[in-house]
Amino acid sequence: MVDPTSIKGEILEMTGEHVEQLHSMWFLMFEPKTCEDFLHKLKAHADNFYTDLLTESRKKQAAILDDIAAFRAEASDLTRLLHETVDIGQRPDDVPLIIWQLKLDKSIEHLREELSKRRAEIGELLLQQEQLCEALPLPLLADPLPLPDEMDGFRDHLNNLRSQRAVRQTELDQLRKAIKHGMKMLEPMPQTDAEDRLLNDLSHNLTPETLERLRQMRNSYAEQIQELRSKIHDMREKIYVLWDRLQETDESAMRRVRECTENTQRTYDILHSELQRCQALRSQNLKTFIEQLRFEISMWWDLTLKSQQERKRFSNYYNKYYNEDLLELHELELDDLKSFYTCNKEIFDLYESRAELWSRLQTLEAKANEPNRFNNRGGQLLKEEKERKAITSKLPKIEQQITALVDAYELQSHGPFLVYGENILELMAGEWENYRQAKQSSARKKAPPTTRTGSSSKLMMPPPTAGRPLARHEL
Repeated sequence: MVDPTSIKGEILEMTGEHVEQLHSMWFLMFEPKTCEDFLHKLKAHADNFYTDLLTESRKKQAAILDDIAAFRAEASDLTRLLHETVDIGQRPDDVPLIIWQLKLDKSIEHLREELSKRRAEIGELLLQQEQLCEALPLPLLADPLPLPDEMDGFRDHLNNLRSQRAVRQTELDQLRKAIKHGMKMLEPMPQTDAEDRLLNDLSHNLTPETLERLRQMRNSYAEQIQELRSKIHDMREKIYVLWDRLQETDESAMRRVRECTENTQRTYDILHSELQRCQALRSQNLKTFIEQLRFEISMWWDLTLKSQQERKRFSNYYNKYYNEDLLELHELELDDLKSFYTCNKEIFDLYESRAELWSRLQTLEAKANEPNRFNNRGGQLLKEEKERKAITSKLPKIEQQITALVDAYELQSHGPFLVYGENILELMAGEWENYRQAKQSSARKKAPPTTRTGSSSKLMMPPPTAGRPLARHEL
């Protein structure tokens, strides 16, 4: 290495030689005063040169020191962000500033790369979270960067989001399929652009709001389909009734209706058209239709055990002024009778069984009072007694079932259940009371005559029939 002192000496020697040469040349060319002026100017130029050089060097030194301070600050920031420790130490006295600057820059290069890598990873994770449509995303802080455990936790969070996305995607596909099926059945007007995107856009965000809108659409179509199904069922029933009353023979129209088995808008339109056609034919044959309805009403009066007084309450049954209003009133009456019978069919069935048993019991009692009943032929008395016991065992069970059903009916309708105009429970109780009185009367007729002392033998009555319910006045 060259000695700096030698170089400085050479510079001073070179400068002296140059100044001496210049002064000699100027002395030959100019007056002494001019030579002196030139020397002063040369001195000023030299001073400016060195001043500028010093200024530039000081600026360079300051810049290097600023860079060193910046690298220190950057190193401190990087270690804080990355949660790492890096000791860069102090500059030794024998290390030039520029060398120390380059060394510091190099020493934190791996930290810069690590920071860039971490931030890229965080950005990617956050982008994945955004794509997974989480409504309330978890944060990943940029200052300081998350710890490794926090990064692992966030990756678990993303895995959960992916699972949720898969579930949402499955639900979205199912909802879209159900909605499109409903639209196919209902044949609605073209949907809006927003609805079209909701049903067909493959890149649609899987947010809870999207799924909720689809659920609402699905439910809306489901309700409409259910309503359509109900209307189709009602219209089909009405058409069949009208065909029967009209004695319809139009095979083409009948086949068109029977072939429409799906609950779709097309089926609705076909049935609606056929119903209107049949109703128009019905209007042309009002009298025939009303007479047919009256025949059916009479049949259902019989089924519902209506009394003559109850039947007369429907005064329109006797109206001879045939019009649409009269027809509608008859249809309403018939529908009410059918509904009443259907809702209470179990009561009517049980009461019919009870009536058959009661009638048979009365027959057996009548036979028991015949004068020649003891002419036992083939064990007939024994057979009748067994049958009587079986009936008296079955009757209370049936009546208990009837009573439970009637109590429920009265609780709901706030009125008695009538049979031939009478309360069914009072009617059954009255029949048992009449039965008891008849038994007592028969026993009195068979009692022995009174003694001479005026006292009479005690009347021995048969025990109450097994299972007989108490009459209301006995409760």
